Amino acid sequence: MGLKNNILANYLGTGTIALAPILALPWYLQALGPKQFGLIGFITMLQALLGIMDAGTSQALVREFAIRFNATDGGKRDTASLLYGVERLYWVFGLTIGTAILLLSNVIATHWLVLDDLPLSLGTYAICGAGILFAVQFPGSVYRSLLVGTQAQIPLNAIMLIGALARHVGGVMVVLCWPTLYAYLVWQAGVGLLETLARGHRAWRTTGVKRSGLRWEPQSLLPVWKTIANLTGTAWLAALTVQMDKIILSKMVGLQQFGYYTIAASIALGALQLVYPLIQAVMPMAIQLRFDPRGLRKLSIKLLWLFGGLVAIGGLLFAAMGEWMLHFWVRNATAATAIYPVLSVLLIGTALNAFYNVGYIHWLVVGKVDRMLKVNLAALVLSIAIIPPLVDRLGIIGAAFGWLSINLIGFTFSLEWLRNVRSENGA
Repeated sequence: MGLKNNILANYLGTGTIALAPILALPWYLQALGPKQFGLIGFITMLQALLGIMDAGTSQALVREFAIRFNATDGGKRDTASLLYGVERLYWVFGLTIGTAILLLSNVIATHWLVLDDLPLSLGTYAICGAGILFAVQFPGSVYRSLLVGTQAQIPLNAIMLIGALARHVGGVMVVLCWPTLYAYLVWQAGVGLLETLARGHRAWRTTGVKRSGLRWEPQSLLPVWKTIANLTGTAWLAALTVQMDKIILSKMVGLQQFGYYTIAASIALGALQLVYPLIQAVMPMAIQLRFDPRGLRKLSIKLLWLFGGLVAIGGLLFAAMGEWMLHFWVRNATAATAIYPVLSVLLIGTALNAFYNVGYIHWLVVGKVDRMLKVNLAALVLSIAIIPPLVDRLGIIGAAFGWLSINLIGFTFSLEWLRNVRSENGA
């Protein structure tokens, strides 16, 4: 019952997080125009790049919190002690990087963005906003890791759901009243800070231990850093690879074309969110099965079938109604015509990414970090090699074919666990 409730809560929370920005996009586009919206797309991409700094660490912390936490006072105190140490590091790191981005905002806007006829000051505002957003949102990741690892996913999703609605329903109202990038950024930063504080409050309530009863003990974090170090490099490569199509494209095309691609990518990555509730609910259980290979295989096979069902349903819906829904939603024939073919290719890559996650979970649980590292490195090198010539030849859809190619590589290598199951069954 707990697993079913967590899955349901995850779908409700993640579904809202995925759908809210997608449904808000037409209003953002209409209020701000395609070029200012292109800056929002750039901010989103920059946030994702900065989020790479947490990649690996958050996964490792979910694992460590899940191992430590139990109903005993000792287990709760161990969990609280780990949280007490890492939350300080997260806040300091987030504020430091955010400040650095503020100081470098003019340099980044000048040498990276293709602003067309937009003023440099607007590009600088966008970069500053990205830095502030990172500073207030980055610490929330450690609280999320604790709530996932301790299976307190219902309150976590309630906080995330309320945050998503406030961020985008409120965001639409803000830009309709004050159609400026500045107003959008102020609202997003305020909501982001409140959500981080709410996650922190809930995380500490879950441990049942007060901060005042704990001391800063850096040596207690040393065993955790080995797990973090093993995963961080791999996760950094993965996160960077996922963003590589947009990184390259932001330098090669104007803001309007980049904005169209960002809309398609937002929908494709939003569709990928449909598998994350299952992953988030299953991960603590998979970690508990790390010493039970047969149980872990059964769980992986169930997950594969569930992902297959989601991909089949989504594919049929998109084939039947995708183009009509896109025109209805965007309400801009020129934009919809440019977005639809790009989105079609991106969604195929997204489907492959969903299946890849089954093997990725298996590697993560059994500690085969070297496999993950090799796959991610190969995908990153391929994306850097093929996306620029594809964009030169095909335009923005070339970047979508790059996304498809790197996910095909990941999917192919991730089938290793399934081949192992067949060989064991044959034996």
